[in-house]
Amino acid sequence: MPEITMEILCFAVLTLLAFLSGQNKTANKNRYMYVVYVRTLGLGLINILFEAVASVATNNMEHFSNTGVIVILELFLISLLAFSYSTYFFLYKLINSDIPALKKIGKWTHYPAVLMLIVIGIVPLFCLEFRPAGIGFAKSVNIVYALDILFNIYVMILVMSYRRYINSKRKKIIGIAFFFQLAGTIAQILVPHLIITGIVVTILIISMYMILEDEDVRLIDQLSSEKEAADLANKQKSDFITTVSHEIRTPINAILGMDEMILRETKENTTRQYALDIKSAARTLHGIINEVLDLSKIESGKMEIIPINYSLKSMINSVVNIIDLKMRDKRLSFRLEVSEDIPSGYFGDETRIRQILSNILSNAVKYTDEGYIHLKIQGQRITQKEEILLFEIKDSGIGMQPEDVAEMFEAYKRFDVNRNRNVEGTGLGMTITMQLLEMMDSKLEVESTYGRGSTFRFALKQTVWDETPIGDIKENNYELTGNYQHEKTFETPKLDILIVDDNAVNRKVFKGLLKDTKLVIDEADSGFVALDMVKSKKYKMIFLDHMMPQMDGIETFKKLREMDNNMSKDATTIMLTANAVMGAREMYLDEGFDDFMAMPVNPAALEEMIKKYLKV
Repeated sequence: MPEITMEILCFAVLTLLAFLSGQNKTANKNRYMYVVYVRTLGLGLINILFEAVASVATNNMEHFSNTGVIVILELFLISLLAFSYSTYFFLYKLINSDIPALKKIGKWTHYPAVLMLIVIGIVPLFCLEFRPAGIGFAKSVNIVYALDILFNIYVMILVMSYRRYINSKRKKIIGIAFFFQLAGTIAQILVPHLIITGIVVTILIISMYMILEDEDVRLIDQLSSEKEAADLANKQKSDFITTVSHEIRTPINAILGMDEMILRETKENTTRQYALDIKSAARTLHGIINEVLDLSKIESGKMEIIPINYSLKSMINSVVNIIDLKMRDKRLSFRLEVSEDIPSGYFGDETRIRQILSNILSNAVKYTDEGYIHLKIQGQRITQKEEILLFEIKDSGIGMQPEDVAEMFEAYKRFDVNRNRNVEGTGLGMTITMQLLEMMDSKLEVESTYGRGSTFRFALKQTVWDETPIGDIKENNYELTGNYQHEKTFETPKLDILIVDDNAVNRKVFKGLLKDTKLVIDEADSGFVALDMVKSKKYKMIFLDHMMPQMDGIETFKKLREMDNNMSKDATTIMLTANAVMGAREMYLDEGFDDFMAMPVNPAALEEMIKKYLKV
């Protein structure tokens, strides 16, 4: 019989292929896809054997009992179904190895495939026609063909849905394989007395072998695996940084908050000086955390430049205040030189410019033990509305050797470590500065003489929105940290506010910062307590922490909105949390919160936020 000859040929080809696969020591030897392929190859060989037996039985039914023929055909069908599922599973794993982690196909795709294959294996048995002359297979065969075509359509829809992620060579090989699969089914329909699935099985297995052993495809597989490992490592790093950020910001909030209480309430000079030192140290720690987070944002491509209208004088004021304590502790003089004719207001990313200046100035203070720090700002008009701001920071510090300049911009690295062992910091500030300037189409120029100091220059193109000249700026225009004075900005004793946080110190800090405002502040140590409290009291504002056990801040917020007996359903709800990673504000606003405030809490910003929403 011709089909038996064809089965023997197919079996020989697959046996040779199995031998070649076993001899290949370099490609995919220990990889999961290779194991799936070998399993499919084995099922293909078994299927061809059962097909040969079934072919003999159906063409010589007079020598077999009806039961024997049914058993042989069912074994052939089961082996075919096992092979079909293994082929599907191979494609499923193949596609998932190519596509991004967040786009990967879920295991739910298995259920329709398995269901269709089970139906193919069972339903034909109920459609056999028993006649005196033998068994009629017409109905069963037609059902098998129809369901097999349906199964292949499902698999092809799956492949086509993710075709943009699949390598072009793979797509061609898969296309050819399924073309022959369809052609084989049509051939079976046209010549029903032949069983020629062995040819299709052989073609599919050869196609799978080509996918695994092709050099280009193997390279893509390797790169894909490495990319997946890198994505996983990056996600783990991001999760770690998020956790560390939250866990460290919470105690920093307590330190700064309690320290603020000391500064407000004590008049004793020595105690105030201690408190100022604590404030400086806590801000330094907070700055280190922010640097690590900023570097993570830049590396992941999530850092954005967000321009706004800003006041140059106000920005200079905040920068000087940041480094004032550090300079006075080292008895350094600060020289400020700002061109009087440059405009007062610009359109740009004030936050990032302030960060760049703060990083460079802080770096200058670190490496300057005596002398001065000089900040010079000039303008150069290029169009009617655009100006180049020229910044220059000069110090009388230790300077750098030429080979040290490049090391200064490497993450977590500090130059001349033996000489500068006592210098604080992560070594990230200048790395972040350089990358932020690149994002703003600028670069940092460095001139340094070893033992005599350094000069840093950069230029930023900004749009002018306020043409008023900035005028004469003197150092005594600034509110120096050492002359700390707190003045409340409002007082309203008749408004009720609820703070929900499982951390008792955070609640104590919150109440302490608002003590002078006379606001009525109630506390809840969990979302469950908050849900009970709003049933009996109407609050104007609710501050919710995110990371709370059992019921977090987002869950609590949703339940507050859903409650029918919530007397504070219209309350302004603010997310107050140490979870201050990139995109946190947007995430909370999308959830429906009215606003977001990160810890450690800025006392002035907290009062401004309350004034904004309560209109006091």
